[in-house]
Amino acid sequence: MTKEEIQIWFRNKFNSCYGVVHDDYPESIFMYYDPQFIRQKKLSRIVGEEIEYPIKPTGICLFEQDYKNGYLFMNYDEITSFFYENYSNNWLEIKELISTMLKDDSKLQILTPPDCEVRIRRVLKDDSKLQILTPAKKYVW
Repeated sequence: MTKEEIQIWFRNKFNSCYGVVHDDYPESIFMYYDPQFIRQKKLSRIVGEEIEYPIKPTGICLFEQDYKNGYLFMNYDEITSFFYENYSNNWLEIKELISTMLKDDSKLQILTPPDCEVRIRRVLKDDSKLQILTPAKKYVW
């Protein structure tokens, strides 16, 4: 794949997520990807209705945005491995590409830390402490 195709793929994944907060990690927003939510989001746009966010997080967590420490953690199986298979076997090259996209890309719809370090995501514990982050609960950083 070309660098441009990789960037489009990343933007699509990133922009298809919805934010979730976790009681144990107040400095972070966890980005969940759920194909049903994506379909509902597209349908809402077509019919001109507001998006209905899930009551409980469903799907898989692809990203964690840690605003306090300036990190973007990525799910290895779903995101990082894609870069290894389709872009480069060099983690530093992958990290540089993603960091550049986060700093320069106005097409990313979710808030990202201005100067962030890209890392592989840690495993979340205790899913019962997750809460959906809707525009009504939007955080100001």
